[in-house]
Amino acid sequence: MARKAGDIISTRLRLPAGLHRLLVASAKGNNRSLNSEVLWALAQYLGGDAQKHVEQMRVEQRELIHNVIRKLARDPESAAKWIAGYDKRTGNE
Repeated sequence: MARKAGDIISTRLRLPAGLHRLLVASAKGNNRSLNSEVLWALAQYLGGDAQKHVEQMRVEQRELIHNVIRKLARDPESAAKWIAGYDKRTGNE
């Protein structure tokens, strides 16, 4: 079966402890998961299409979270407040 462009591939990555600590600190400072921070750094290094893939993933993740919030909220006004709070915390305003 052929893979589609949007497929996610799981891989193991071994990192020196010092580099791992730097990435964790950077991820925390940027309100990103470690995985997102590594993807962002790789996209910056590779440029071009890599940046487009990471940005598309960020947009899809944000929309998914917004949809979950809408389903959890009891009313549209509450959902809008929760979404605004999420976007503010994650820098996606």
